[in-house]
Amino acid sequence: MTFRVATFNLKDFFDPRTDDERPIVERKLESVASLLREADADVIALQEVGSPSLLDRLLVDHLDGLGYHKPHVGPGDRRGIGNAIVTRLRVESRALISAGKLKFPRFSTTDPEPYANVPLRRAVVQLTVDAPGIGLVNVLTVHFKSRLATPLKDEAQAPVIDRSPRTIAEAHLRSFVMRSAEALHVRSAVDALLDRDPERGVVVLGDFNDELDSLPTRVVRGSFTYVEPERVLESCAERVPAELRFSILHGGSRQLIDHILAPPRLAARLEGAAILNETLRDHGPYVPDGPIASDSDHAPVVASFRSS
Repeated sequence: MTFRVATFNLKDFFDPRTDDERPIVERKLESVASLLREADADVIALQEVGSPSLLDRLLVDHLDGLGYHKPHVGPGDRRGIGNAIVTRLRVESRALISAGKLKFPRFSTTDPEPYANVPLRRAVVQLTVDAPGIGLVNVLTVHFKSRLATPLKDEAQAPVIDRSPRTIAEAHLRSFVMRSAEALHVRSAVDALLDRDPERGVVVLGDFNDELDSLPTRVVRGSFTYVEPERVLESCAERVPAELRFSILHGGSRQLIDHILAPPRLAARLEGAAILNETLRDHGPYVPDGPIASDSDHAPVVASFRSS
């Protein structure tokens, strides 16, 4: 018996907005369902859920035989997308981790808070599930800020357009700060869970919008000198052969930005991992408010843990 978890960014999982999009959304439901049936996970972390009713349709009409309960869906961001968790295991507790303002490191204890307008844009969805043969496991689903540059905003929150090299660099640094602040907030949540019960399993999974060795991902992992080894989260996807270790295709580049992380006590039970990227395709540059695609631009990442 195994305990299987998966993470999958569905990409703009919205209801059709026009009659032309109706058949596209139906094809998307089939595409997503096919991959989730292949994953056959006990717990599924989902990102970019824009329609809870469409998610209900997916579970009832396409995945009915897999025994999933009503999903735990977080609130949408300004674009209307949020995180969700689906499970077929007994749920001990549910929670949403949110923040109107994220803290960021200061250089001195006397410094003011450096940023007044960095929110946690997509709430972290948390379930505590009872995994047979393992016990209670805290599962946290994240979707961090993308690596797209973040322009300066004026008083009306309209972007200030300036294409000088310095200004463009500043925009990329804003994006990095936002992603790093989100990562610090999630790491604080992980530390609190481990402080409360170091024996209980923890899995952090989702779309980090950064690769494993990036600073934001390392923040969540706790991958730094002097951190106690039992608090360093390990990447389950490291079990996947290097040539297959990618979850997106972007500009001809294969990248792994969707991760499943677990502390050593749970990672020691890891039997295997897979990335279901055989049908993955490059969707090209991001287009704001673009048309709905019939598939996702991410591949599901799956990990299996020995449960006894």
